[in-house]
Amino acid sequence: MFPISARIHRLLWFVLILLLTACGQQGGSATSAPAAFRVELSPTLEYLSPAISACVMQYPELQLVLEEKPVGDMGKTGADVALIWGDHTVPAKSSVFRLGADRLVYAAHKSNPLQKLTADQVLHLDRGSYSTWADALKNLCPDCAAPESLTSSSVEIWHYTPGSDVYAEISAMPVNVPSVPTGRIWLAPSARTLAEIITNNPAAAGWLPVRWLNENLKEIPLEGIDTASQIIPVIAATPGEPAQAVSGWLHCMQSSYGN
Repeated sequence: MFPISARIHRLLWFVLILLLTACGQQGGSATSAPAAFRVELSPTLEYLSPAISACVMQYPELQLVLEEKPVGDMGKTGADVALIWGDHTVPAKSSVFRLGADRLVYAAHKSNPLQKLTADQVLHLDRGSYSTWADALKNLCPDCAAPESLTSSSVEIWHYTPGSDVYAEISAMPVNVPSVPTGRIWLAPSARTLAEIITNNPAAAGWLPVRWLNENLKEIPLEGIDTASQIIPVIAATPGEPAQAVSGWLHCMQSSYGN
């Protein structure tokens, strides 16, 4: 054995470092960066945000970009998935997946004495036919007892901005008859806003997805209306057949929704 000179020793170390560096670069290139996964969310489905994030954590190859958008803008920006409340505003030529179902209910403050309404009664109430709650209760529930703070209040009936998914589903309800005169009504930009309004104002009422009800709100049961018409699908729409990871994410969302 002959001793290795210092120059050759340095050369060998240099070659070894080059080889290790090259191997490291090859290993790094084999691990691709997470793909951007764009999800458009209707404001009506804002309550799904925690489930969206929890499900995407199961798929590290997806990097979530969550955008809340009006349903009229969905399907126009190349998002991977559009989450929509109801099926009347699904973008054209989309693949549609049902995540679950919600109910469209007529909601009021828990202190409101109304216990039920017929189809005709809810139609007249929802069209702003009564100026005060004293007038409304006289016609809708003459035996109902209510505090003066409510009977002296103006009836505030809230609708939604045209073009929203809730507006589209309300328009499809059998109680929506255009020939009935419309009185004074208010417009809410979203279900969350309306839930907050009724929570803070016992004189307010309007249609809500049942998942937006809270401990201060109640559903007023409706008689003479096909209950099936109140069941609203929650839809995931994709531009085409989803990739494998996206399909897995959709399955997770179906399990999270629970119905």
